[in-house]
Amino acid sequence: MFNNYHYFIALAEEENISRAAEKLFISHQCLSKYLKNLEAEYNLSFFDRTPSLRLTPAGQAMLETLRQVDFLEQNLNSQLDDIRFSKKGKIRLGVTEGRSRIVIPDVIAQFRKMYPEVVLEVKYADSVHLSDLVLKNELDLALMNRNDFNHSQLSFRVLLKEQLYLVISEPLLRQYFPKAWPDCLGSFKKGVDLAKFTEVPFIMLQKGLSSRDCIESYQRARGIHLNCTMELLQPDLCYMMTARDYAASFCWTMYLSQIRQINSDPLLSHLYAFPIRGLRETNEVVLITLLGKKLPGYGRDLVRLLETDCQAFTNPGIMDL
Repeated sequence: MFNNYHYFIALAEEENISRAAEKLFISHQCLSKYLKNLEAEYNLSFFDRTPSLRLTPAGQAMLETLRQVDFLEQNLNSQLDDIRFSKKGKIRLGVTEGRSRIVIPDVIAQFRKMYPEVVLEVKYADSVHLSDLVLKNELDLALMNRNDFNHSQLSFRVLLKEQLYLVISEPLLRQYFPKAWPDCLGSFKKGVDLAKFTEVPFIMLQKGLSSRDCIESYQRARGIHLNCTMELLQPDLCYMMTARDYAASFCWTMYLSQIRQINSDPLLSHLYAFPIRGLRETNEVVLITLLGKKLPGYGRDLVRLLETDCQAFTNPGIMDL
């Protein structure tokens, strides 16, 4: 059963013998023969073959078992690598696209200096897809929001607790608070009352994303309605639009570094980031792994690099925008 078990996993994932064979770099005939022999050995059909391959109940049981075998083999390899003091290998990291541009460049550069012969594979996807890849043991680690997964087979460690901020350009502040400008800056830096911003246009992330869900909950609790004029998927695009005086937006703590970067461009409007009065909800940025996953030494060092990088965003100095 365990010989070439990855053949079975590929068949289950691709649902097509030709595609699975191409993925495995073997012939269609070889893979077809493997499946035929396996089903003959157990006297069971593991796949329904029309219109495409679909797992039978026996096939689902086989897949779950072979994924555990794959997991155990990777754990064993990690432990043997440590015994050999090897600095060669591969580690697979997933991260959401918005955070990747903030965290990943520095982490990759530092990791490469520490382990020049270790391959660091980075995959960008949404949190739901990332957690699914970790569950399938196709990723070793994933950096994502705590609220975006809930599975007993996953373990996590919190790297950063984020606060949500209102982001607005100076021209928009002058336009919507002409009588209070610039005295309002002092009070806004202590916390803004969003009830005073109902006339201000906002760019928000799409519903289902963490900052949007947080703001929706805040509005319902206080009976206010903000003027959302555009919905986007990319946080950094929201801030670039805000810097062009299109609308205000919201950002989590980690993205304050992008606000600071925008403020270094003399061609863009200066942005302010204000905490929101009465908003106690935070966002936990976590690193998830499969429960029981054993990482080699270089994998544990990667975790430490990610922890250090994320902790840097808790520095209050980042608020001096």
